[in-house]
Amino acid sequence: MNLMIYFDANASVPVRDTAKDAIKNALSLDGNPSSPHGRGRKIRQLLDNARKSVASALGGLEKQVVFTSGATEGNRWFTQALHLLALKNGRPLNIATSSLEHPSMAKPLLNQSAQDLFRLYEIPVSLDGEWDLDAIPWAQMDVVQTTLAHNETGLLLPADAIAERLSESTLWAVDASQSFARIDKPPQRTDFIVVSGHKAGAPSGCGAILMRGRAQALPTPWLGGGQENGLRPGTEAWLLQLAFGAVCEEITEIRKANQALVSWRDNVEKILLNEWPGAQVLFQKCDRLPNTSAIVLNGVNGEALRMAVDVSGVCVGFGAACSALAPEPSPALLALGLTPQQARSTLRISLPTDLSEENLHLGLKRLVAVGKRLLQR
Repeated sequence: MNLMIYFDANASVPVRDTAKDAIKNALSLDGNPSSPHGRGRKIRQLLDNARKSVASALGGLEKQVVFTSGATEGNRWFTQALHLLALKNGRPLNIATSSLEHPSMAKPLLNQSAQDLFRLYEIPVSLDGEWDLDAIPWAQMDVVQTTLAHNETGLLLPADAIAERLSESTLWAVDASQSFARIDKPPQRTDFIVVSGHKAGAPSGCGAILMRGRAQALPTPWLGGGQENGLRPGTEAWLLQLAFGAVCEEITEIRKANQALVSWRDNVEKILLNEWPGAQVLFQKCDRLPNTSAIVLNGVNGEALRMAVDVSGVCVGFGAACSALAPEPSPALLALGLTPQQARSTLRISLPTDLSEENLHLGLKRLVAVGKRLLQR
């Protein structure tokens, strides 16, 4: 039982060798990328090269990329910019969003809504995976903020259908953290994109915003130094960003490797549904991330399930990674129509690309045993 089996790639992907090599090679350098001397210029050049790679992976231009510590920071930057925009306009902003947003976006949006700065319109999503797009008065929306792939279930946003409904003036922001390394770059119509490096194979602590089109007129919420064209003050974590850039240079290979996980994901679901009576896979027949399964183990105590899976030596997800230790059930799963008991007993299996077939079967064997034991109580 000493071998830990990792089925939690949606929380964080194991760091790729390319990222490790980029950091190792850069450790011989020192300096500040904002310094005008030779050492500073050398680091600045490397950082600019990384920016080009990130921009290419996102389908944008180098000048549109702002480096951050991750998607959470990018989401906060965005909501604070919208706060300033609402004050500037002298009226609340009409914002369409969904119940499947990551807490780093959902909580700030609700906070600003409570202050009467935002009017939120929620796109309903059913347990069948149906998005009720007709529930939103699209022509009235100042902003649309959506996640391209739900981190807990893998459900994909009907992005093309939403793009067709947007007015010319509507700003569309997307959280592409889970999707950009697993399916494809975000739609070209998107104006504001946030990503985290650790969802693709870079270390935690690096990420990016890509701003284009309508997002270029957003007020700047954070003042300070002139780094990142004045949009994000503070010396860049250039070692981490170089690793992120190196990973993005392999993005085509990474996407292909993730898409190849579909057959493994489907086999995992087939085995667990056969061994766990009454279990259900959320959105099994819908467009999902190729590596992600959310399985409800009906009739099982959620806390007992978490502890038993952990003791078994298998790493899986329960809710969003940043709030998985909270005692409350996932708000997103409740919004879909699950009961609190079902939400607590929903485990997420998200397969990493470096998983061996041997470890896949070993992890499944352990999960099957845990589920059977709890179902017999």
